[in-house]
Amino acid sequence: MELRNLKTFQVVAECLNFTKAAEKLNFTQPTVTAQIQSLERELNQLLFFRVGRKNHLTPAGKLLKKYTDELFHIVDEMEAAFLELEKPHGYLKVAAPEFYCTNYFPMVISEFLKTFPDVHINLTSCNSDEVLKGVENNTYDLGVVAGEVSKSGINNIILDEEELLLVISKDIFDSERINHILNTFPFIRYRVGIILQSMINQYMQHANFSPRKVIEIGSEEAIKRAVLNGTGYGLLSSNLIKREIQSGELIPIELTDQKIGLKTSLIYLKKNEEKDVLKSFSDVIESLWTKSDIE
Repeated sequence: MELRNLKTFQVVAECLNFTKAAEKLNFTQPTVTAQIQSLERELNQLLFFRVGRKNHLTPAGKLLKKYTDELFHIVDEMEAAFLELEKPHGYLKVAAPEFYCTNYFPMVISEFLKTFPDVHINLTSCNSDEVLKGVENNTYDLGVVAGEVSKSGINNIILDEEELLLVISKDIFDSERINHILNTFPFIRYRVGIILQSMINQYMQHANFSPRKVIEIGSEEAIKRAVLNGTGYGLLSSNLIKREIQSGELIPIELTDQKIGLKTSLIYLKKNEEKDVLKSFSDVIESLWTKSDIE
């Protein structure tokens, strides 16, 4: 007994009209009639009888209708269950610097979980070099870093590009001359690592400047707060300080006409790129990253 014949019977039993059933199934009417006749021969029972222009179910037809409804309900449940297996599920370990975790990932995770509620996400805040190290040793499935990673075995996808700005608080800028600021106050920089080292060096070379005092901090947010508090001047990404630049709390110091671009990159191991949950999450990151509201 073929499922397609049973499905045809179910539709005819619901419509009680062979022509309408044929239209629903996208079959010809002779095909529908032939499938019903095939079932009747297999069961050795008439399934329909006709009174005037109307079709009716025989007792055997009513019994078969009961069983076909139950059968196709189970088939529908089975298909839905197997579709669920295809959806990403499980755990996803993600890492990124504090600024990205605070300003970008809430929207990304919220949107992702609307479609894939069975995925559990563990988001860790750490600096870009720790993110890279964690992705390399499989501590994290995926990471976002400030800068660009060129290493074998790692996929690097550029999400955004901004500018590095040397900034000082408005109070210090208004009360001191630039040369005095540079020679007296400390340069507060991100704790130098593999990814940002070349960009900081590049900026200093173009500016022909070497700070006399240096304070290293492991968080861009902490650097921003220190600069706002008048501790010193710092080199920060333009997105991080967009509000403070617009409000006038921070003032850019232009030591060179050369602009230094800072890329934001999504990284993960190439050997993991076919994992459904990772692919789905990285797609959401790429589609939403530049739409995050950090104004």
